[in-house]
Amino acid sequence: MEIKSYYIGTNRQRNAANYHRRWISLVPKTPTSTVQHIVIYFFVQETITNDTDIGYATPTSSKYVVGYANISDFADMYNILQSEKPVHFNWYADAANVVQWFQISTNEEPPGEGPRDFS
Repeated sequence: MEIKSYYIGTNRQRNAANYHRRWISLVPKTPTSTVQHIVIYFFVQETITNDTDIGYATPTSSKYVVGYANISDFADMYNILQSEKPVHFNWYADAANVVQWFQISTNEEPPGEGPRDFS
């Protein structure tokens, strides 16, 4: 699903063992009848990465795809959103709407596109 725009944020929460520290909310270029919102929550000191619970989808109610990631993944995903175009969000959710994998990616690009190397 191609991404039109995004929002990012950070927060702190008192007395919470499992809180998200940052989030990225992705706005689909063309929302569908089952996906209108996408958000990735980045957790601190969590076992979310490579865990059985990396997100969920709500296609019949609030139309969200929600992904969970470790805070260490934030910089890479944010960099792609800042520096690439077009950007896509892809995922797979099983029959129970449990997200099995998700990614932020670009289209095929020719070699040499990017910052100029002055060395």
